[in-house]
Amino acid sequence: MNELEETRVRHKNIAVFGGGPMGVHLSVSLAERADRLFLWYFDKKKADRLQKDRSAELLEEFVPLADNIIVTNDFGFLSQGSWIIVIAVPSRQKENVIDRISSYLSEQEEHTIISFTKGLVSTSTRKKTNAITFSDYVVKVREMKENLNMEYVAVAGPNLLGEMAKGKHSFYSIASTGERASEIMEDLFSGPRNHIKTFEDIRTLELFGVMKNPIAIACGLVHGIPECGSNFEGELISLGFSEILTLLNALELPVKPAMEFGLADLITTATSRASRNRAYGQRFIHKLISGEDSPNLLERIELFLNPKEFIQKEMSQSETHVEGAYALSTILDLAEEKKVELPLFTTLFEVLTRKVSPTEMIRFVSKSTSDDIRNISRTARKRFGLSLASGKEFQQALRRRVLRHVHSQPGLSDRILKQSGLQIKSLEKRYSEAVETEAGTDLMLLPKEIELWQEAEGAYENGKSRNLERLVEFYVSEIADEYSPLFRESLIHLIAPARFAIGGFKPGGGLPKIGGNIKEIKALASRYDILYTPTHRSHLDSIEVAFGLRWLGLPVPRYAADKKVMGTPGLARVLKSLGAYMVDRKRNRNLLYLECLTQYSTMMLEAGIPTLVYPEGTRSRTGGIIPIKTGILSTSVDAFKHTGSEVIVVPIVLSYENVPEDVEFAGKDTHLSFRDFLFKRTEVYMDLCEPIPVSRYIQEDDPTLSISLEISRSWQAHHKILPNHIVAKLLMEAGGEISSSDLSKMVEEMILTRKGNYLTKDVPEILDRGIKVLNSRKFIKKDNGQITALEPELLQYYGNMVPDPT
Repeated sequence: MNELEETRVRHKNIAVFGGGPMGVHLSVSLAERADRLFLWYFDKKKADRLQKDRSAELLEEFVPLADNIIVTNDFGFLSQGSWIIVIAVPSRQKENVIDRISSYLSEQEEHTIISFTKGLVSTSTRKKTNAITFSDYVVKVREMKENLNMEYVAVAGPNLLGEMAKGKHSFYSIASTGERASEIMEDLFSGPRNHIKTFEDIRTLELFGVMKNPIAIACGLVHGIPECGSNFEGELISLGFSEILTLLNALELPVKPAMEFGLADLITTATSRASRNRAYGQRFIHKLISGEDSPNLLERIELFLNPKEFIQKEMSQSETHVEGAYALSTILDLAEEKKVELPLFTTLFEVLTRKVSPTEMIRFVSKSTSDDIRNISRTARKRFGLSLASGKEFQQALRRRVLRHVHSQPGLSDRILKQSGLQIKSLEKRYSEAVETEAGTDLMLLPKEIELWQEAEGAYENGKSRNLERLVEFYVSEIADEYSPLFRESLIHLIAPARFAIGGFKPGGGLPKIGGNIKEIKALASRYDILYTPTHRSHLDSIEVAFGLRWLGLPVPRYAADKKVMGTPGLARVLKSLGAYMVDRKRNRNLLYLECLTQYSTMMLEAGIPTLVYPEGTRSRTGGIIPIKTGILSTSVDAFKHTGSEVIVVPIVLSYENVPEDVEFAGKDTHLSFRDFLFKRTEVYMDLCEPIPVSRYIQEDDPTLSISLEISRSWQAHHKILPNHIVAKLLMEAGGEISSSDLSKMVEEMILTRKGNYLTKDVPEILDRGIKVLNSRKFIKKDNGQITALEPELLQYYGNMVPDPT
């Protein structure tokens, strides 16, 4: 144990916050300098046990607690007297600890905080307060409590706990917000083997103390790679030091102090076997090499969707506390805000979140020593491992994300709950309609939804409770798919031959006819996450796309299916097993439901699961391309921002010779049977448009709008113009009646003057095939060379399928 130099000064009140090894060491060392010393533990049960047992574990040994050490989980003891407070809690607890401490301290006394914790304030706190370091945060607290006399000391090293506890020489680099605090620090810790150096810039000292730890983790990682030795670690430390200076410069902080105290602390932490951060890197690489690192499905979901939270959770389950892993994401967030690149820190984060192999560190360091560009691309490639997971597996993570987002938006939960009355009335009306139409899915789900809204409304009105958890759970469960790969493959193999037979064994009878940028999209799909965005003409669209993509060997996506299509619970289960997630378009004003739906699609993309959305929002009832609704399309941008992984948007155009629901859209028949969908479908064309990388537009003011405009342009350019579309359009332009010879001239003129993706430009073929298709459906009558419209609404519908050149 370290022997502190005896002095005449004895302090009345010292408190050590933190029951880990550092907190125990500091308490035992400082007990002889205090009349009474409080050791605060976060865990109340552990605090009570230590207070009773009077011994604590320190680096695999048990040390006795002096009689004047009081172990507690309370803060009340701070309310009287002047206090010296030594903080050694994990950085994730520190903000709360400072808040609680400052709320109890007497404003009539002087207080000093000495911090051994290495960390930065959370990203959310930084955005609220503009504080970056904990000294910044203490200043903000003092501003709110004007009469609180509290000074703050930050402590850096090199002072590894293992050597401090053995009484070896240790070095304390300190900086403070006031002279009194520095004097107290020197009084408490100066000794024959304890050496204190005082510096002026506290923020530089704090930031360097934080940023050295991830570099130590990186050194531990490469230590486990056979081809890397001390030479490699030396180069890695040099690159890390350079990146620390880069961020300090970006923050307009002096770098000279870092040159004076930082190198010793960095080298010690990065190379010593007693370094907890280095040891963590060594354990991590060992687990990967030995195969011990195999996260289960739920852990992989959390890892891909919330990598920052996963790292923090992994740290909390570790035997020893590792600040470098906690701080890494905060450092990168800060660098991004300041628009500076930290490629070493970025690469380490991708290794710890299992996005890239640890050998990526070799590639980075090797390239950094050449004339090649030093930056690792911030756009990550496709993630693997979750493509076969069902949406049900994501429900817990989705519930947490929706609730977190709702509660983080000022006033959003109140706006949602103020809708309660309107939601209940709307749902009750829908239930009455469901009784009349015998809509099985609605009859099963609506009573529960009404009950939950009534509960939420009552709780809000009585006590202003904003508990939305049960409603979110209900919506998430309703939306989520129940994807079964075996079931989908079996059904595709069963249905495809049946469709081919019904289609008369003709080409295109079982599958859509596919064209467009097939080769390029195949290459991209093997490397990046894919969001398919087809035009929406029929309930068959998802099936056509699934069959077409399956035939091409492209990943088949999860897709949205209207609740109306899932008319019975049995059919809903079948479609969900195929990868469909339920969308209720009648809830287009339900803010909470829309939030659940948007976050669901975003999470699928973040997990690397190919997804399909219909940007038009609903089937086109006019036949033409309708304006894009950007809300659901924003999922691609959100997924890119959350993960840094590229998302490729693939617009798809579906062109139908006959749309099964055309009579419904013309207002003639709303009762379509399964037979209608089988036999009215003739030929369908599926064209894959130019792929759109989200990263291309991410820096624009409204990336979603830019992507939507690009999708619209692609649809217009690639929409297949079929003969019956042309004949229908020209016939209606002629007033519903035209001679065959005049129609031939109009077709020829259209081909010459109007650009478009024509199936054929042969005029006789267009006339022959177009008239034949329309006549077979009894939409027209041909008599003595005169063509007359019989179904003008339906002819107008198909005529609208010719894209407007403007």
